[in-house]
Amino acid sequence: MSTPRSSRSSRLSALSTHRTTPAPAAPGSAGPGTTRRALLGLAGALGAAGLSACATSGAPGAGAGGSDGGSAGAAETSPENPFGVAGGELKAFVFDGGGGVPYLDLTEQLLEEKHPELEADIVRTEDLSTLQPQFVNGTPPDLFQNSGAGALDITSLTANGQLASLEDLMAAPSWDDSEITVEESLNPGVREAGTVDGTLVGLNTVQYAWALWHDAALLEEKGWEAPATWDELMSLCAEIKADGIFPFAFTGQHANYPDEGILQPLVAKIGGQEVWRSIDNLEDGAWQQDAVREAAEALLQLRTDELILPGVAQMTHVQSQTAWLNHEAVFIPVGAWLENEMKSAIPEGFRMTAAALPSPDPALADLTPNNPGAGWFVPEGAANKPAALELLRALLSKESSQNYAELSNSVTMVAGAHDDQQLSDPFTTLTEMIERSNAVEPWQVVKYPTWYPAMAEETRAALIALLLDDLDVDGFLTRCQKAADQVAGDDAIAKQTR
Repeated sequence: MSTPRSSRSSRLSALSTHRTTPAPAAPGSAGPGTTRRALLGLAGALGAAGLSACATSGAPGAGAGGSDGGSAGAAETSPENPFGVAGGELKAFVFDGGGGVPYLDLTEQLLEEKHPELEADIVRTEDLSTLQPQFVNGTPPDLFQNSGAGALDITSLTANGQLASLEDLMAAPSWDDSEITVEESLNPGVREAGTVDGTLVGLNTVQYAWALWHDAALLEEKGWEAPATWDELMSLCAEIKADGIFPFAFTGQHANYPDEGILQPLVAKIGGQEVWRSIDNLEDGAWQQDAVREAAEALLQLRTDELILPGVAQMTHVQSQTAWLNHEAVFIPVGAWLENEMKSAIPEGFRMTAAALPSPDPALADLTPNNPGAGWFVPEGAANKPAALELLRALLSKESSQNYAELSNSVTMVAGAHDDQQLSDPFTTLTEMIERSNAVEPWQVVKYPTWYPAMAEETRAALIALLLDDLDVDGFLTRCQKAADQVAGDDAIAKQTR
């Protein structure tokens, strides 16, 4: 790099970017990180893409390389310019849950230092659904990071040929070392995470995991032992309630939180991960399996025993997390981004601690969902595809990865990037949790929410009704099975298996 880091930092404010006014929404950025390189070798699957389906009519545009109609044309390729970036404008969209996405400032600067003829325009937006008409009109952006409110239906975009393959990116020389490829610079799991229907379309760059968080200082003060089994959890919940605190809080406005943070691991801990595989594969009666029923019965107890903080049905993720930080509840299911998202609100002395959801089977107590996430995608019709791929290459540089970790207490999937970084204590508990989970078995990401978003919208609505309304276990299972049967019987929906 031609410019020292200190000089770059002093010039970040000069970057030109557009922003929409952010508002709280389901986050797409991960939270806290660690120094351990070993934990990063994790198998994964595509990070959850959200439930807002995008319109996918409209023809794909220019092919790979940007030389057949892209606005910037193409320059001669070389190890320093493997995609032939020739200049022009790069238009990218990234979800902004309220923090401004500051880590991209340095990545953008790295790109523009190497390609001064290129003008990057990175739009921070609170709702990616604004991209839907662009795909319909055949004028998509060059690049987008698919998270949060209005996240696009990646499976449908892939099926309609509207997302570019990222094989050229993975085969290109890495930003830091031209002797190795981009793929060789990454930890395992990235390819699997970004592959849809056999095609690599997504670049998932951040290590995600779900935890049941608690304040270790509160448990210590009260003399409560952190539970490892479900029975221990239920016994502790009775003590917690008797002390005048509610055991559980979560957001009722973003149903993927109790789904991914509680239901998914609980089912896997009861019946094994093959239960979710059969649900993903739309097997007959998959939602009627004993493990799903037992998990639903356990979750119904949270409602009938009044173990859930009142009012969570109307709470956003930030509101529920704030209530938890104020000790209105003891446990909350949230992903790895929790510390970073709430860093300005964490009370003094609060010891934010990640743990796996307690398990009915002690042998599976440490199993927890974890996988690469924060997926980036290049539309097939991008006007400046070379620049989009080059921005992703810069994003995977060690300098950009370390900057991301410093700003978000998060680790990326870039091998060795964080070996010498000392990050937060809360994220240390998270990474230790991931290591213990991997020692049990690799987590196999539940795929149907990505493959069949409308089905996931209905099953998650049923879960909220089970937890917070008046739906009973039979009603929950029936409603979920009906949603699965509708997808299975619809010949217009492309089916996938794992």
